[in-house]
Amino acid sequence: MNPKPQPPADPIAAVAQEIDAQTALALSRATTRAITAISPKAHRAMMDALGVEVANQEIQGGPVAELVAVLLKGHLDQLK
Repeated sequence: MNPKPQPPADPIAAVAQEIDAQTALALSRATTRAITAISPKAHRAMMDALGVEVANQEIQGGPVAELVAVLLKGHLDQLK
């Protein structure tokens, strides 16, 4: 079992985490656009996989996982 990450001790670390999460989300959006151009079935499979990842992050818990789950949910809403 993975230990839950501790919240950042200082505001700079919190900003760095947000930047990392937003960067990963931007990469995911770009990948999704590319996959959508290739195949609608692949797009659906990607959305399903992202939904599973949201559930996994919610189960993991902790401030980082909760942030990731919220960002991924927003991403999924934009893909519908």
